[in-house]
Amino acid sequence: MDTQILIVEDERNLRRVLAAILGAEGFVVLEAESGEEALELLQQQSPTLILTDQRLPGMPGMELLRRVKTLYPLIPVIVSTAYGEIEQAVEAIKEGAEHYLTKPVDEGELLALIRQILERGGRSVPPLRQAPKRHGLIGVSRAIAQLLETIDLVAPAPSNVLISGESGTGKELVARALHYASARANEPFVAFNCGAIPLELVESEIFGYERGAFTGAVRSQAGKLETAAGGTLFLDEVGDMPLPMQVKLLRALQEREFTRLGTHQPIRLQARIVAATHVDLKQAIQEGRFREDLYYRLNVIPLHIPPLRERRADITPLVNHFLEKICHEIGRPRIEIDSDALSALESYSWPGNIRQLENLLERCVVLTRQNSIGRRDLPAEIREQESNSEGNPSSPFDLPAIERQTVLSALEKTRFNQSQAAVLLGISRKQLRTKMKNMGLLADQADEEEGFDRD
Repeated sequence: MDTQILIVEDERNLRRVLAAILGAEGFVVLEAESGEEALELLQQQSPTLILTDQRLPGMPGMELLRRVKTLYPLIPVIVSTAYGEIEQAVEAIKEGAEHYLTKPVDEGELLALIRQILERGGRSVPPLRQAPKRHGLIGVSRAIAQLLETIDLVAPAPSNVLISGESGTGKELVARALHYASARANEPFVAFNCGAIPLELVESEIFGYERGAFTGAVRSQAGKLETAAGGTLFLDEVGDMPLPMQVKLLRALQEREFTRLGTHQPIRLQARIVAATHVDLKQAIQEGRFREDLYYRLNVIPLHIPPLRERRADITPLVNHFLEKICHEIGRPRIEIDSDALSALESYSWPGNIRQLENLLERCVVLTRQNSIGRRDLPAEIREQESNSEGNPSSPFDLPAIERQTVLSALEKTRFNQSQAAVLLGISRKQLRTKMKNMGLLADQADEEEGFDRD
């Protein structure tokens, strides 16, 4: 079935522009110029998603949202608001909207959000017109494919981005990918860890200061916002930012200007803000540790990086990449990895994610005197986990490992399209999904989703 998007917008020209953008991406577009017309249309049609303006003649967009969530609770809704109406955006989220957009709507931001919402709900989406670039990101899992698609769509937009994920998943790498894929690539990329600086220094580090602004300020200093200029400011671990600083950052984002400490001369904010966190900001909001209004300012485009244990298909390409990189850096011939050792790595839970995997491989390369890394070279907790789970001695004819590699190769060749990979392997899609589940290549929540990939 075609993916239908219902656009509810009273401005005719804007409605046509949005319809053209979505139509060019392969979506089927339905149009309504009022909330009343949208409800009438919903009695005959079943759109996959609704995009509605907040300000509509007659029934306002918020009332339309409430009625849709009452009558058709499974249809996701995106609400568009005028720039600066963050209170209305927050209200829309509380009323059940999946997300919000600020006008003027950016094409990349719109497409990225729609694809994210539909794919997260297991719904099918049209294929991209062009294959996404890799941006230095390694992996063949569906999660990485979706991440690459979103980066390509969002990079040209000025929208703020919030990256979430456990420590070690590569949040700064994704932030850099967004920067270098955008028109800001020739401008600075400035990273700032909000949790690594003492409270009393955070404000001066971000906003800068004039000479004499405080004791010890013997010269003027530009802050991170100013240094980033027209580039990207990456705020890592933004969930650790002190509450007083959150208020001041929110004001800078709202006004698009800031001042150095010790002066009232405003400086225009030109940088794009990309924030990252490993903590649950919604829980932090409930606990009073993070401002809700700042959360919605930062979370214009949400990007989530799943932990390595949920995308085990990426372990093999990551291992190959890191072994080549590490051997090159320390100046020794390329070291391979045995199939039983690779199987052990793929079975491990990786609490430290990619950073832990890279550190482990570096230690193995440095300490081994052989031409390959075997199971004997791995830490005890990884060897023991593999032994307990398999219960069989390793064999040069490791059929499970061979089968796993064959499945991975087919998935990689088809960009993780399960239907196409099944054709290559000569089995049904259902059989392939069963094998993927048994191999840990299929997320548990996707087990019953028929729209997991694009066919």
